[in-house]
This record gives sequence, structure tokens and C-alpha cells, in this order.
Amino acid sequence: MSNKRTFPDISFVDTDTERLVNNLIAAYERFTNRALAAADPVRLFILWIADIITQERVIIDRAAKQNVPRYAEGEYLDSLAEIFKDTERLQAQPARTTFRFYISAAQLSAQTVPRGTRVTVDGEITFETTAAAIVPPGELHTEAPAVCLIAGAVGNGYAPGRITQIVDLFPFYERAENITTSEGGADAETDEAFYERLRESMETFSTAGPLGAYSYWAKTASPLIVDVKPTSPAPGVADIRVLLKDGALPDEEMIQAVYKALHAGEDGVRPFTDFVQVSAPDIVPYSLDLTYYIPRQSENSALLIQAEVARAIEQYKREQSEKMGRDINPDRLTELIRGAGAKRAEIRSPTFTVIVETAVAVLESETETVIYGGVEDE
Repeated sequence: MSNKRTFPDISFVDTDTERLVNNLIAAYERFTNRALAAADPVRLFILWIADIITQERVIIDRAAKQNVPRYAEGEYLDSLAEIFKDTERLQAQPARTTFRFYISAAQLSAQTVPRGTRVTVDGEITFETTAAAIVPPGELHTEAPAVCLIAGAVGNGYAPGRITQIVDLFPFYERAENITTSEGGADAETDEAFYERLRESMETFSTAGPLGAYSYWAKTASPLIVDVKPTSPAPGVADIRVLLKDGALPDEEMIQAVYKALHAGEDGVRPFTDFVQVSAPDIVPYSLDLTYYIPRQSENSALLIQAEVARAIEQYKREQSEKMGRDINPDRLTELIRGAGAKRAEIRSPTFTVIVETAVAVLESETETVIYGGVEDE
């Protein structure tokens, strides 16, 4: 997530070393009525003193800024959160998956796979079942949900069949494998995301169901949530659309987590008369088909420019997918490509498309054609 804490810079203490040195030398010369040459030992001593004073001023300035939410970082920002309404940093969450456990032969009686049975990828990334599972009489397998023992995104992305090494054996065990891709793991909320949510928490003082309150409470469900769009398509209906980090769409488990977050507490956080529905944003597919050229005077840097253009295109795709309601704008793509050093770009696709506030633009798989057209004169 980009840093949104962009406010005018302020300083509590002057940390300009040159100004400090000049003031110290001027004061010394005024009091002693003696000019200091460039290599004078006294001047060198003053420079050493100025260096120490400047370092202390930098420390003082940073310490003062840690008392201002927009500058605070880490535990300092956590401490300032107490002045906001019931807001704490979202901690890292573990990835989840579902395992299928097989036994070597069907049995006359039911067999139990105990809760807490561990299966590992490599001895480090290990998952543990969160519920006991039963293999019915005459059957050969059963399934159980599991959670990664290491919180964070590190447990995400293991495709079915990748997690197979059993740690805790049970009677008649034959093999185990994950049958769903592990997902849902999230690192702790970043300072930038936490700061934005602290500001949004002011919306929760209202009991009338403002848009900002729905956005704030929805984001408390997971650090993976980067965009929330509440709308009211009909009287008394609150439609909440949720988008995840890197433009990922929420699965059913995430949707339920958001739904529960909006109904948390004894009386719930939603207005009593609101019917809340949570879902993924609508998808508007687009394709990429373009040719770009670089100026002839830059042809010696062609490989470097091509790499920069590739990064610019990745940035465009990321910008399109990380926020709902963002129009598909080929002019923005041209801007990024030219900023990467290209002379011009012939963009055949995408074309300008208006995206409604509850939808997100997503690049269709295998529809990206980027051609380097060579060099051109001015």
C-alpha cells in the first residue's frame, strides 16, 4: 500500500548543521574578539561540538514527531491509538487450508484424526488441524480444516497436494495432502493502513450508519482488506463490497469474516434497521495490447528502458486492480510508459471504460501483448 500520510512537513527543532556551526563560530569570535582560521583547533573543536548537538536535535525532533499520529511509527503509533475510538492494530493472521487424510485400509469402526494433527511443507511451514475429523466405517479418508502455525502471509499460496509431510501419526495413517490452496494469511497491519483506519474510526461515533463507519468496521476483519465500498441499492439495505491486497477477490471465508465484523458486539455495529450484505466487487475484464517505441538518442539504453516499461505496465495493472471504481484509462498507461523513457505508445487495448463504484477492473488471463517496436527519430 502506498504511503498516504502526505501532509506538510514540520520540524520541532532546527537540525540545520551549517546554520548551527555558523552561529557557534560567530558567537565565539564575538566573545573572544578573535577570528578563527579554517584549520584552527578551536574551529575543529566547535565542529565536533556542533556534530553532537545536531545529532541530539535530530533525536529530539524525531521523538517529538512520534507524538503526532501522521509521523508516528510502530509502537509509538500503537500508543497513540488509545486517543481514537476502540482501535487497535490488526495483528498478523495465519493462512488456512483443508487437508484430506487417508488411512491404509477401510476399518469396521470409525477412526479419528485428532485435533492438532500437524502436516508440514518443509519442517518450517507447518499447519495444524483445528478440529477432529472422523473416517467413517468402510471409508478411506476424511477432511479437516487447518491453520498455519506461523502467522502472516508466509503460509499462503501452497497449491493442492503441496503440503504432505505428516508430523503427528495416527492409527492406520497412509498419507495426507491439502486439497485447497492455503490462503488468508496476512502480515500485521502496516503503519500507513493503521493510520488511515485510525482516521476512519471517527466515523464510528455516529449511530446512523455512515459510509465511513461501514468501511472502518469492514477493514477490522483482516489486514488483507485494502478497499471497501459501501452502497445502499435500496432503502434499508447496506451493500458492502470488499477488495483484498494485490487486487485479490475475497473468498467465502473472508466474506463471512467481514459480515461478522459488521455484526460484532452485543448490539452489533450496524444500525438496527439495516440489512447488510457482503460480497466481492463486480469484475470488469480488460486486455492489454500495445506497441511502444523509444527515441533514437536513447537506443544505447534500450534494455534499461524496456525493463522500466515492463515495470510501468505492472504498476498500471496494480493501480487498476487495487481500488474499486477506478476507470480503465489508457491515458494513464501512456503516461507511465512515457515516464519510463519511451517516446510513444500505440495502445490498441484497453480503451477508456467507466467503472462503477462497486466494480473493479481485472486483466483477463493470457490477454497481454506488449511489443517493443524499436527506435524512432524525434
